[in-house]
Amino acid sequence: MEKLSKHQIVVLIIAVLALGMGAGLFVGSRLVKPTPDPLPQIIDDLSSAEITPTVPVSIRVYVTGAVLHPDVYTLPAGSILRDALAAAGGAANDADLIAVNLAARLEDGEQVTVPVKSPDGSATVVSPTSPPSNTHARISINRGTLADLDTLPGIGPAKAQAILDYRAQHGPFKRLEDLQNVTGIGTKTYEDLKSLITL
Repeated sequence: MEKLSKHQIVVLIIAVLALGMGAGLFVGSRLVKPTPDPLPQIIDDLSSAEITPTVPVSIRVYVTGAVLHPDVYTLPAGSILRDALAAAGGAANDADLIAVNLAARLEDGEQVTVPVKSPDGSATVVSPTSPPSNTHARISINRGTLADLDTLPGIGPAKAQAILDYRAQHGPFKRLEDLQNVTGIGTKTYEDLKSLITL
């Protein structure tokens, strides 16, 4: 084997050193990973986060009609009509519970009207959370409050108060037709009301 000249040996050493340094730099670059920018990840986390709406913990419901204590009651959110009925002291003796859905879920600000049984005994179908003006729930002229009577068409606060005054002076109405004896309620008004009222 030929002996290498000094010049060839120097070139060979330089080449080996260059290869060694290049390999070291390559391995180092593979081991050291760049630090990722956290901003895009934060934005992704925020955009994918679920926004939970605020759920009320209680609702207010106006319970009226054939109940013992008509009034506005505060109930836990998710309450059903049966809960509102219990809050109002229960149903009156003439309540037509067949006509209402006791399992109906209530919403804040709704009015619950429990209808009374019709004089002929037939059931009165009524949506439990609709105002009486939008249903066929009959209002008792003997048991109705000022607010109940005020919901009848053609009966404002003044005539509703007149009905209450008549009851106080003469006792309960014996017949529906006796409503015409109240000041301000004539035959036409009575004809408009007779299908919406009961004793």
